Amino acid sequence: MIAALLLACAGGDDIVDDTAVTEVACTPTGTGYAIPSTTDPSPVEAGVEVEYWMTIEDDAGCAIEDVQQAHERMVHTMFISRDLSSFQHLHHEDYYALTADDLRSATYHFPVTFPLAGDYLTLYDFAHENQYRYLTNWLTVGGAPAQAEAPVTDAAVVREVEGLRVELRWDVEPYAGYEASFTVTITENGEDVTDLAQYLGADGHAAFVTHDLGFATHTHAWFPGMEEMAPGMEMPHIYLGPELPFHYAFPTPGPYRMWVQFARAADPERPFTVPFDFEVAP
Repeated sequence: MIAALLLACAGGDDIVDDTAVTEVACTPTGTGYAIPSTTDPSPVEAGVEVEYWMTIEDDAGCAIEDVQQAHERMVHTMFISRDLSSFQHLHHEDYYALTADDLRSATYHFPVTFPLAGDYLTLYDFAHENQYRYLTNWLTVGGAPAQAEAPVTDAAVVREVEGLRVELRWDVEPYAGYEASFTVTITENGEDVTDLAQYLGADGHAAFVTHDLGFATHTHAWFPGMEEMAPGMEMPHIYLGPELPFHYAFPTPGPYRMWVQFARAADPERPFTVPFDFEVAP
Protein backbone atom coordinates (compact mmCIF):
# COMPACT_ATOMS: atom_id res chain seq x y z
CA MET A 1 0.00 0.00 0.00
CA ILE A 2 1.46 3.34 -1.02
CA ALA A 3 0.61 6.44 0.98
CA ALA A 4 1.41 9.96 -0.19
CA LEU A 5 2.34 12.27 2.66
CA LEU A 6 1.96 16.03 2.07
CA LEU A 7 4.03 18.14 4.44
CA ALA A 8 3.43 21.91 4.56
CA CYS A 9 4.91 24.47 6.97
CA ALA A 10 4.22 28.23 6.92
CA GLY A 11 6.46 30.79 8.57
CA GLY A 12 6.49 34.33 7.24
CA ASP A 13 7.61 34.18 3.63
CA ASP A 14 9.11 30.71 4.07
CA ILE A 15 6.67 28.10 2.74
CA VAL A 16 7.71 24.50 2.32
CA ASP A 17 5.53 22.28 0.10
CA ASP A 18 7.15 18.89 -0.11
CA THR A 19 5.56 15.60 -1.12
CA ALA A 20 7.13 12.39 0.16
CA VAL A 21 6.05 8.92 -0.84
CA THR A 22 6.59 6.07 1.56
CA GLU A 23 5.58 2.44 1.52
CA VAL A 24 3.37 1.22 4.34
CA ALA A 25 3.35 -2.55 4.86
CA CYS A 26 0.10 -4.45 4.93
CA THR A 27 -0.58 -5.93 8.36
CA PRO A 28 -1.79 -9.53 7.99
CA THR A 29 -4.49 -10.77 10.34
CA GLY A 30 -3.32 -14.36 10.17
CA THR A 31 -6.94 -15.47 9.95
CA GLY A 32 -9.37 -16.18 7.15
CA TYR A 33 -8.99 -16.19 3.40
CA ALA A 34 -10.58 -14.38 0.50
CA ILE A 35 -9.99 -14.59 -3.24
CA PRO A 36 -11.19 -11.51 -5.07
CA SER A 37 -11.24 -12.00 -8.83
CA THR A 38 -11.65 -9.98 -12.01
CA THR A 39 -11.86 -10.72 -15.73
CA ASP A 40 -10.64 -8.93 -18.82
CA PRO A 41 -12.88 -8.19 -20.63
CA SER A 42 -15.74 -7.74 -18.18
CA PRO A 43 -18.57 -8.66 -18.04
CA VAL A 44 -18.04 -12.24 -19.19
CA GLU A 45 -19.96 -13.51 -22.22
CA ALA A 46 -20.49 -17.15 -23.19
CA GLY A 47 -18.09 -18.32 -25.90
CA VAL A 48 -15.74 -15.34 -25.48
CA GLU A 49 -12.27 -15.92 -24.05
CA VAL A 50 -11.39 -13.79 -21.01
CA GLU A 51 -8.34 -13.48 -18.82
CA TYR A 52 -9.29 -14.54 -15.30
CA TRP A 53 -7.33 -12.86 -12.47
CA MET A 54 -7.38 -13.76 -8.76
CA THR A 55 -5.49 -12.81 -5.60
CA ILE A 56 -5.26 -14.89 -2.43
CA GLU A 57 -5.71 -12.58 0.56
CA ASP A 58 -6.38 -12.75 4.28
CA ASP A 59 -9.25 -11.01 6.05
CA ALA A 60 -7.31 -7.73 6.13
CA GLY A 61 -6.85 -7.76 2.35
CA CYS A 62 -3.14 -8.62 2.62
CA ALA A 63 -1.70 -10.92 -0.01
CA ILE A 64 -0.75 -14.38 1.25
CA GLU A 65 2.89 -14.35 0.20
CA ASP A 66 3.67 -17.90 1.30
CA VAL A 67 1.10 -19.95 -0.60
CA GLN A 68 2.58 -23.43 -1.02
CA GLN A 69 2.76 -25.31 -4.27
CA ALA A 70 0.56 -28.41 -4.09
CA HIS A 71 0.24 -31.01 -6.82
CA GLU A 72 2.57 -29.06 -9.10
CA ARG A 73 0.48 -25.87 -9.10
CA MET A 74 -0.04 -22.86 -6.83
CA VAL A 75 -3.83 -22.73 -7.19
CA HIS A 76 -6.20 -25.28 -8.71
CA THR A 77 -9.24 -23.42 -10.03
CA MET A 78 -12.36 -25.34 -11.05
CA PHE A 79 -15.36 -23.81 -12.79
CA ILE A 80 -18.64 -25.75 -12.51
CA SER A 81 -21.81 -24.61 -14.26
CA ARG A 82 -24.98 -24.54 -12.16
CA ASP A 83 -26.58 -27.13 -14.47
CA LEU A 84 -23.47 -29.39 -13.95
CA SER A 85 -22.89 -29.73 -17.70
CA SER A 86 -19.55 -27.86 -17.74
CA PHE A 87 -16.42 -28.54 -15.66
CA GLN A 88 -13.00 -26.93 -16.15
CA HIS A 89 -9.87 -27.42 -14.02
CA LEU A 90 -7.31 -24.70 -14.81
CA HIS A 91 -4.05 -23.22 -13.49
CA HIS A 92 -1.81 -20.19 -14.05
CA GLU A 93 1.18 -22.44 -14.84
CA ASP A 94 -0.68 -24.10 -17.72
CA TYR A 95 -0.15 -20.87 -19.66
CA TYR A 96 2.52 -18.71 -18.00
CA ALA A 97 5.78 -19.07 -16.09
CA LEU A 98 5.54 -18.02 -12.45
CA THR A 99 7.39 -14.84 -11.54
CA ALA A 100 8.60 -13.48 -8.21
CA ASP A 101 5.93 -10.77 -8.46
CA ASP A 102 3.21 -13.42 -8.93
CA LEU A 103 4.30 -15.16 -5.74
CA ARG A 104 4.84 -11.96 -3.73
CA SER A 105 1.43 -10.58 -4.65
CA ALA A 106 -0.30 -14.01 -4.61
CA THR A 107 -1.88 -13.04 -7.92
CA TYR A 108 -2.47 -15.62 -10.64
CA HIS A 109 -4.25 -15.56 -13.98
CA PHE A 110 -5.09 -17.61 -17.06
CA PRO A 111 -7.37 -17.53 -20.12
CA VAL A 112 -10.74 -19.28 -19.95
CA THR A 113 -13.84 -19.55 -22.13
CA PHE A 114 -17.22 -20.39 -20.61
CA PRO A 115 -19.41 -22.36 -23.04
CA LEU A 116 -22.81 -21.40 -21.61
CA ALA A 117 -24.45 -18.37 -20.06
CA GLY A 118 -25.52 -18.57 -16.43
CA ASP A 119 -23.98 -19.02 -13.00
CA TYR A 120 -20.72 -20.89 -12.36
CA LEU A 121 -19.37 -22.08 -9.02
CA THR A 122 -15.64 -21.40 -8.75
CA LEU A 123 -13.73 -23.79 -6.48
CA TYR A 124 -10.21 -22.76 -5.43
CA ASP A 125 -7.91 -25.47 -4.08
CA PHE A 126 -4.57 -24.27 -2.64
CA ALA A 127 -2.25 -24.89 0.31
CA HIS A 128 -1.09 -22.63 3.12
CA GLU A 129 0.57 -23.38 6.46
CA ASN A 130 0.79 -27.06 5.51
CA GLN A 131 -2.98 -27.37 5.12
CA TYR A 132 -5.14 -27.74 2.04
CA ARG A 133 -7.58 -24.84 1.72
CA TYR A 134 -10.82 -24.70 -0.25
CA LEU A 135 -12.75 -21.54 -1.09
CA THR A 136 -15.65 -20.93 -3.44
CA ASN A 137 -17.00 -17.95 -5.36
CA TRP A 138 -19.73 -17.42 -7.93
CA LEU A 139 -19.36 -16.00 -11.44
CA THR A 140 -22.21 -15.00 -13.74
CA VAL A 141 -21.74 -15.35 -17.50
CA GLY A 142 -23.97 -13.47 -19.93
CA GLY A 143 -24.90 -14.03 -23.53
CA ALA A 144 -26.13 -17.26 -25.12
CA PRO A 145 -26.71 -20.19 -25.27
CA ALA A 146 -28.01 -20.54 -21.73
CA GLN A 147 -27.49 -23.38 -19.28
CA ALA A 148 -30.35 -25.79 -18.64
CA GLU A 149 -32.79 -24.65 -15.96
CA ALA A 150 -32.06 -27.69 -13.77
CA PRO A 151 -28.98 -29.93 -13.33
CA VAL A 152 -28.41 -32.34 -16.19
CA THR A 153 -27.84 -35.67 -14.41
CA ASP A 154 -27.37 -39.32 -15.33
CA ALA A 155 -26.97 -42.16 -12.81
CA ALA A 156 -25.14 -44.47 -15.25
CA VAL A 157 -22.07 -46.15 -13.75
CA VAL A 158 -20.37 -46.70 -17.12
CA ARG A 159 -19.15 -43.80 -19.28
CA GLU A 160 -17.61 -43.72 -22.73
CA VAL A 161 -15.04 -40.92 -22.97
CA GLU A 162 -12.72 -40.41 -25.96
CA GLY A 163 -12.71 -44.09 -26.83
CA LEU A 164 -12.27 -45.26 -23.23
CA ARG A 165 -14.79 -47.19 -21.17
CA VAL A 166 -14.77 -46.03 -17.53
CA GLU A 167 -16.81 -47.94 -14.96
CA LEU A 168 -17.62 -46.83 -11.39
CA ARG A 169 -17.83 -49.41 -8.59
CA TRP A 170 -18.61 -48.64 -4.96
CA ASP A 171 -16.48 -50.84 -2.66
CA VAL A 172 -17.93 -49.19 0.45
CA GLU A 173 -21.26 -47.46 -0.19
CA PRO A 174 -21.44 -43.72 0.57
CA TYR A 175 -23.19 -42.77 3.82
CA ALA A 176 -23.00 -39.23 5.20
CA GLY A 177 -20.25 -38.85 7.79
CA TYR A 178 -18.57 -42.20 7.04
CA GLU A 179 -15.63 -42.98 4.79
CA ALA A 180 -16.74 -44.46 1.48
CA SER A 181 -14.52 -46.03 -1.14
CA PHE A 182 -14.94 -46.47 -4.85
CA THR A 183 -12.92 -47.68 -7.81
CA VAL A 184 -12.96 -46.65 -11.45
CA THR A 185 -11.91 -49.27 -13.99
CA ILE A 186 -10.59 -48.09 -17.36
CA THR A 187 -10.59 -50.19 -20.53
CA GLU A 188 -10.13 -49.55 -24.24
CA ASN A 189 -11.59 -51.80 -26.94
CA GLY A 190 -12.20 -54.47 -24.32
CA GLU A 191 -8.59 -54.41 -23.08
CA ASP A 192 -7.31 -53.12 -19.73
CA VAL A 193 -5.65 -49.72 -19.83
CA THR A 194 -2.29 -50.15 -18.06
CA ASP A 195 -0.38 -47.02 -19.08
CA LEU A 196 -1.75 -44.48 -16.63
CA ALA A 197 0.62 -41.64 -15.75
CA GLN A 198 0.53 -39.11 -12.94
CA TYR A 199 -1.40 -35.95 -13.73
CA LEU A 200 -0.64 -32.95 -11.51
CA GLY A 201 1.32 -35.11 -9.07
CA ALA A 202 -1.36 -37.75 -8.47
CA ASP A 203 -2.46 -40.96 -10.16
CA GLY A 204 -6.02 -39.68 -10.25
CA HIS A 205 -8.18 -36.75 -9.17
CA ALA A 206 -11.84 -36.47 -8.20
CA ALA A 207 -13.82 -33.25 -7.72
CA PHE A 208 -17.17 -33.51 -5.89
CA VAL A 209 -20.14 -31.17 -5.66
CA THR A 210 -23.62 -31.60 -4.29
CA HIS A 211 -26.27 -31.10 -6.98
CA ASP A 212 -27.27 -27.81 -5.36
CA LEU A 213 -23.57 -26.75 -5.42
CA GLY A 214 -23.71 -26.02 -1.69
CA PHE A 215 -20.63 -28.18 -1.06
CA ALA A 216 -17.56 -28.68 -3.26
CA THR A 217 -14.16 -30.29 -2.75
CA HIS A 218 -11.36 -32.21 -4.44
CA THR A 219 -9.35 -35.35 -3.59
CA HIS A 220 -6.86 -37.77 -5.13
CA ALA A 221 -6.41 -41.46 -5.83
CA TRP A 222 -6.06 -43.20 -2.48
CA PHE A 223 -3.06 -45.12 -1.15
CA PRO A 224 -2.06 -46.21 2.40
CA GLY A 225 -0.73 -43.28 4.44
CA MET A 226 -2.13 -40.65 2.10
CA GLU A 227 -3.93 -38.87 4.93
CA GLU A 228 -0.56 -38.21 6.64
CA MET A 229 0.92 -36.37 3.66
CA ALA A 230 1.36 -32.61 3.90
CA PRO A 231 0.94 -30.36 0.86
CA GLY A 232 4.06 -30.33 -1.28
CA MET A 233 5.00 -33.92 -0.49
CA GLU A 234 5.35 -36.08 -3.59
CA MET A 235 2.71 -38.77 -4.00
CA PRO A 236 4.02 -42.12 -5.25
CA HIS A 237 3.03 -43.37 -8.68
CA ILE A 238 1.32 -46.67 -7.80
CA TYR A 239 -1.53 -47.27 -10.22
CA LEU A 240 -0.82 -48.01 -13.87
CA GLY A 241 -4.41 -49.17 -14.37
CA PRO A 242 -6.88 -50.45 -15.15
CA GLU A 243 -8.16 -49.56 -11.63
CA LEU A 244 -7.96 -46.31 -9.67
CA PRO A 245 -9.24 -46.39 -6.05
CA PHE A 246 -10.55 -43.40 -4.07
CA HIS A 247 -11.67 -42.87 -0.46
CA TYR A 248 -13.78 -39.99 0.83
CA ALA A 249 -16.11 -39.18 3.75
CA PHE A 250 -19.04 -37.18 2.35
CA PRO A 251 -20.35 -34.70 4.93
CA THR A 252 -24.00 -34.50 3.90
CA PRO A 253 -26.54 -36.83 2.28
CA GLY A 254 -28.16 -36.26 -1.09
CA PRO A 255 -27.27 -36.27 -4.79
CA TYR A 256 -23.69 -35.53 -5.84
CA ARG A 257 -21.76 -35.10 -9.09
CA MET A 258 -18.10 -35.99 -9.40
CA TRP A 259 -15.55 -35.61 -12.16
CA VAL A 260 -12.73 -38.17 -12.18
CA GLN A 261 -9.55 -37.09 -13.96
CA PHE A 262 -6.56 -39.18 -15.04
CA ALA A 263 -3.92 -39.17 -17.77
CA ARG A 264 -2.02 -41.67 -19.91
CA ALA A 265 1.72 -41.96 -20.45
CA ALA A 266 1.55 -40.88 -24.09
CA ASP A 267 0.28 -37.42 -23.06
CA PRO A 268 0.49 -36.91 -19.28
CA GLU A 269 -0.50 -33.22 -19.49
CA ARG A 270 -3.86 -33.96 -21.14
CA PRO A 271 -6.39 -35.35 -18.67
CA PHE A 272 -9.44 -37.44 -19.38
CA THR A 273 -12.44 -36.07 -17.47
CA VAL A 274 -15.27 -38.47 -16.58
CA PRO A 275 -18.51 -37.38 -14.83
CA PHE A 276 -20.61 -39.58 -12.55
CA ASP A 277 -23.75 -38.86 -10.51
CA PHE A 278 -24.43 -40.72 -7.27
CA GLU A 279 -26.44 -40.56 -4.05
CA VAL A 280 -25.04 -40.31 -0.53
CA ALA A 281 -27.35 -42.01 1.98
CA PRO A 282 -28.21 -40.34 5.34
